[in-house]
Amino acid sequence: FSKIKMCEILKYVKAPSETTSPNMCAFVNHFNSVSFWASSLILRRESKDERQRVYRRLLSVMEHLIKLNNFSSAFALFAALCKTAVRRVVNLSSKHEKILENSQTLMDSSNSFKNLRSALRSATPPLIAYLGLCMADLTFLIHGNPDLLETGQINFTKRHLTYNFMNVVRKSQEIPYNIAPRTDIISFFGNFTDYLEEEEMWTRSEQIRREERQLSRN
Repeated sequence: FSKIKMCEILKYVKAPSETTSPNMCAFVNHFNSVSFWASSLILRRESKDERQRVYRRLLSVMEHLIKLNNFSSAFALFAALCKTAVRRVVNLSSKHEKILENSQTLMDSSNSFKNLRSALRSATPPLIAYLGLCMADLTFLIHGNPDLLETGQINFTKRHLTYNFMNVVRKSQEIPYNIAPRTDIISFFGNFTDYLEEEEMWTRSEQIRREERQLSRN
């Protein structure tokens, strides 16, 4: 996140490319990899108890990420935990269902992510914003407004709003997290490259459901 340059964001909105926006593309790919990795970690467990244990642990990690203002990684885990292929093979206690419901309230997309926007505005750096929301806003701003007014003059309102957006991201990058890296944990993550694809997840989910039905008959 801290490596993303402001010019990369503008170029990414106009035409996503690893050539012109390498750090931005890497950040987006990392978000998707974390989400797919987390879903796969649950689905690959052989027993129901193991799947639920891993699910609860990831739910706890997501809670801590929100407290740390890492909204990007928290949203990646939220997407993983709410994936249909995962939720249909996990049963949660009322306590953990409540935690998930609270997260859903924060990540709710209704009213243009009203709750998440409020959390981002009130958060004190260090923080990592959910760039999916930020990019949607910037895309609408850039493509939905003309560069020039009908009079032929420069649309300075558009330029000012673009600056305000970029400044929010820039300020978020200024204060780093004071967290010492743990090589053992980093090694466990494996750069989040070992995960199932979408179709493989559903196939695995179906397999688990068949196995559970078979056990219920015995």
